[in-house]
Amino acid sequence: MSSVLSAESAQAAADILHARGLVVLSIRRGGERIGSKLLDGGSFFTKKAKAANVSLVTRQLATMLRAGLPLVRALHALSKDGTDAALSSSLKLVADEVSAGETFSGALARHRETFSELYINLVRAGEESGNLDTIMRQLAEYLDRVEDIKRRVKSATAYPIFMIAFVIVSSAVIFLKIIPMMSSVYSKLGMDLPVLTQTVINISNLAVSKLWLVALVATSLVVAWKAVGRSKSGRLLLDTMLMRLPAVGGVIRKIVLAKFLRTLGVLVESGLPIMEALRLAGGTAGSSVITDAADRMSEMISRGSNLSAAFKEASVFPEIVIQMVATGEETGSLSEMLTEIADYYDDQSAAAIHTIASMIEPAMIVIVGGMVALVVVATFLPIFTMGQALRRGSH
Repeated sequence: MSSVLSAESAQAAADILHARGLVVLSIRRGGERIGSKLLDGGSFFTKKAKAANVSLVTRQLATMLRAGLPLVRALHALSKDGTDAALSSSLKLVADEVSAGETFSGALARHRETFSELYINLVRAGEESGNLDTIMRQLAEYLDRVEDIKRRVKSATAYPIFMIAFVIVSSAVIFLKIIPMMSSVYSKLGMDLPVLTQTVINISNLAVSKLWLVALVATSLVVAWKAVGRSKSGRLLLDTMLMRLPAVGGVIRKIVLAKFLRTLGVLVESGLPIMEALRLAGGTAGSSVITDAADRMSEMISRGSNLSAAFKEASVFPEIVIQMVATGEETGSLSEMLTEIADYYDDQSAAAIHTIASMIEPAMIVIVGGMVALVVVATFLPIFTMGQALRRGSH
C-alpha cells in the first residue's frame, strides 16, 4: 500500500504513520509540477512563521480551549487562516499528529522552526498539570509582551538608524564624488588653493585611494566577529564587551535582564522545576553572559542553594534583582516579583533608548550640516580669493 502524506520531513512522516499503527517500508519525496505549486499558492522558498502571528494564534487557541472546544478542532480551525502560510502548514501538521495519538507538546516538538523550546516546554507543563488553557493564556500574554517590547525598541531606534545611515551615505557622496569633481575643476584652472580647500581635497583623495583598505578592514572585522562568536567562550567575550559599551551597553543589559526575568517568571508560574526553568530562561535571554550565569545558578541549586543566593553568587545581577527574588521566595510570590522587576527594566530600557535617540538626532544634524558647510566654504573660498587678487591687480 502506498499513499501521499504532507509532512515537514521524512522522519516526521514516518512518526505520523507509526502513530497510526502502520508499517513504513519506504518514504520518498513526492514530485510537484511548477504549475500546480503556483496554483496552490505555494512558494519555492521556505518561510518562517512570524512571531506576531504565533502570538495571535496562541491567544486564539487559549480562548477556544477555555470555551471547551476540542484541541484538534481548534488547531484545524486555526490552520485554515491563510494569513501566514508557514504557520498554517505547521498547525495543520500538528493537528494531524495529535489526532493520530501524539501529545500536543510532542507534535509541537517536531516543528521547532515555528515553536520554540520555551513554547514546547510550557505546553508540556500545561498538559501534565491539566491546565493547558491557562498555560496557553499565560504563554499568549508572554508572547504579546515580548512582541510589544520588540515594537517599542524598533520604533525608538528606527530614526537614529536612518540618521546614521544618512550621515554615512552623505559622507561617501561628499568625499568620493563631489570633492573630486571640485578638485578636477581647480586643477584645470591651475589655481593656488587656500589651505582649507587643499586640506579637504587631500582628505578626499586619501578616502578614494584607500577605499579598498576601508572595505577590507570592515569585511575582516565582520568575519572575525562571526568567527569568534562561533565558540562558547567567544560569544561570552563578545556579549560581555557589548554590555560594557559606553551609553548603549547599559541599555543592552536592561533589555537582556528584562527578557530573562520575564521568561523565568512565566516558567515558574507554569510549575516547571526551577533548574529547568533557569536553563530555558537563560537560553532565551539573547546573551551568553546571562546563559552562563543561569547554568551556574542551576548547578548551585542542585547542590542545595536557594534561588536568591544563587542570583547573588552569579555576580551578574543588580542588587535590586537579588532583593526582589529573595522577597518572592519568602512570600511565595516569586513569579509576580520576577514579572514586576522585568516590567521595571522594560520601562528603564525604553526610557534610555528614547534618551539616546533624542541625543543622536541633533548630533547627526550637526555633523551633516557641518560637512555640508565645510564643503561649501572649501568650494567657494578659492573663488573669493581669486576675486580679491583680481581687484588688487586692477588697482
